[in-house]
Amino acid sequence: MVPPLAFLTLSAVLLVGCKSGTPDQTPIVPKSSSSSLVQFSSSTEEVVADTVVADTAVADSAVLDSVTKDEIVLSSSSVFSSSSLERSSSSEEAVLSSSSSEMEVDSVPPVAIDTTVQDTAKDTVAVESAPEDTSLCANVPVTVLCDKRDGQLYRTIHIGSQVWMAQNLNYAVSNSWCYNNSLESCSNYGRLYQWTAALNLDKAYSHSSAGELIEEKHQGVCPDGWYLPKDKDMETLVHYVAESNKTLGFATEEVGTSLRKETGWEENDEEILGTNRYGFAAVPAGYRDANGTFAFLGEEADFWVAEEEANGTQAPHWNLYYANQSFSGEYRNLKSFAFSVRCIKK
Repeated sequence: MVPPLAFLTLSAVLLVGCKSGTPDQTPIVPKSSSSSLVQFSSSTEEVVADTVVADTAVADSAVLDSVTKDEIVLSSSSVFSSSSLERSSSSEEAVLSSSSSEMEVDSVPPVAIDTTVQDTAKDTVAVESAPEDTSLCANVPVTVLCDKRDGQLYRTIHIGSQVWMAQNLNYAVSNSWCYNNSLESCSNYGRLYQWTAALNLDKAYSHSSAGELIEEKHQGVCPDGWYLPKDKDMETLVHYVAESNKTLGFATEEVGTSLRKETGWEENDEEILGTNRYGFAAVPAGYRDANGTFAFLGEEADFWVAEEEANGTQAPHWNLYYANQSFSGEYRNLKSFAFSVRCIKK
């Protein structure tokens, strides 16, 4: 008669032998944060239980009942041999251990992961997956103002302590127009804005005071980082140009002449030509009146400021005229007129 212990040992070996060659247990590979596999040391071995052998041994109650608790001793050396399970740096070693009256599965030891490689992989992924800048202002030089809303580009100029747009704004909003509704006019002169459009306020304020809605540096229709000038900003510009003209030996040249572009203005009998001495490059965009009539293209330039009159229906604007040399903010008109906009940097 075959001893119970020998019978159990023989059954276990036969079962393991059938499973050798191509183990059913899939190798455990930690997930990597990138397509690069994390390498493991060949000295690290992961211990897993052969659940088929364990379940069969436990289920065979006829054999187990005839064997005393102290007689079942299965070790890795008696159950498995080097010929029944090939070992390599990527495969796992199966071991069954027993204690007392029931079989226990050895716990799986932690796998050593090269965190340096893992972190490097994360960094590589972050660089490769960084979204490409597809905005309208991608690759535009920092010396050029790019309006992120529509991609329009504007020259800018430093005049004293201020930075101004050197072109009229050409951003399309409600209650703004190209002169004579011509897109070519918008390209050459910018758009003409009603006062509420210039300040980005509800049109209801064309006939009532906006009061505290007008901020100290009111952005209005200007791009981010820029704002619609106030009277004091215009006065700072005029003072700087007047003093600089004296210093440079042009005391007889008034501010209006220094700010006008050299070309594009109507000729006049007094032969007053713009010098554009400071790069402001004012162009004679004309205006649109409250009745929708366009007038004075080539003759004058008018600029809204973030101010209003006490009656709430009128607002001040600054004017350049081809037949004189002044640049004055003494003019007032209905908010429903449409004038040019020049923005100043915050």
